Amino acid sequence: MNYVPRYAAWELTNACNAKCLHCGSQSGECRENELSLDEALHVCDQLSEAGCYHLTLMGGEFFLSPHWEQVSKRLSENGVIVAPLTNGLLMNEKNIQKMKAAGIKKLGISIDGLGETHDYLRGVPNIFNRAVEHLKLAKKEGLNIAVITAVSAVNLDQIPEIYEFIKSLDIRAWQVQIVEDVGNAFKNEKLSMGVAGIYKLAKYIAKFRREEPGFKILTGDNVGYFTSFEPYLRDHPFTGCSAGRQVVGVEASGNIRGCLSVIGCDECVEGNIRERSFADIWNDPTKFTHYRQRTVDKLTGFCAECKYNDLCRAGCSSMAVSLTGTFYENPLCLFKYEVENGLNINSK
Repeated sequence: MNYVPRYAAWELTNACNAKCLHCGSQSGECRENELSLDEALHVCDQLSEAGCYHLTLMGGEFFLSPHWEQVSKRLSENGVIVAPLTNGLLMNEKNIQKMKAAGIKKLGISIDGLGETHDYLRGVPNIFNRAVEHLKLAKKEGLNIAVITAVSAVNLDQIPEIYEFIKSLDIRAWQVQIVEDVGNAFKNEKLSMGVAGIYKLAKYIAKFRREEPGFKILTGDNVGYFTSFEPYLRDHPFTGCSAGRQVVGVEASGNIRGCLSVIGCDECVEGNIRERSFADIWNDPTKFTHYRQRTVDKLTGFCAECKYNDLCRAGCSSMAVSLTGTFYENPLCLFKYEVENGLNINSK
């Protein structure tokens, strides 16, 4: 099969100016030996040559990279849609103009709660007000804004309020995903909401999508799968993890991964851009095998017998690995939850 990395996530730096309780990457300081400008620009060219269409620039906090402007401009010139993800603290007038000059037309900004809830989760006093102020400024300047919310037990019950608040800002896109039990979140048990909490979140999302189809809600790949209300949970049925097949991750040090969210898996580093070209790494049949060779016979637990296992293949890779240490079982699957609790009439 010919795999094309249509979508990429690039951790431009691990430096960060927030102290998020749920940060999987445990960001804060730069990684050792982060890519130089020349190396980063070479990565831009290699990704576009390989067929990358859409790239998320992230961190850490991408604004803290000294190369973000040049990288964004090179990618844009190569025809790649650049969509940074920011905590909003540095999204001031000056940086907004720089983004526009670099060809950036869209970006995501993290809002994990209202007021003190967001401040608490992000570890920075008044970050909520500053982020919202800068969000409004970016929107006024014509940038297409999406809000990104990482959901945990701390903010689960605030989701309806966050939904209404986002709409009040005339933002029309919202990505909702689960905080996974890795990195900083692993140290903070209070964040875990369990499968019942995830089911509650999924029902919120389905309700909002039914009520207002013009408001674009992107359900994270770690929420699911095949519930009785699946048609309302996402635009298309889940068809398995795209990491290593259509999606690729680049670390600030030049490491190439199928997914940046699969943390604690050293064998998931497929190579380094300083040692081999991206094309060589991507097209190597011995690489990305966790994603490309995940066959039904390798699945375990409920996933091994599930009627959807040939489509789903244990769902989101990062969720499976964080829960079981393998790619072959997802205990927090919502179809499993419905079957075990007699909630899904289509379970047979």
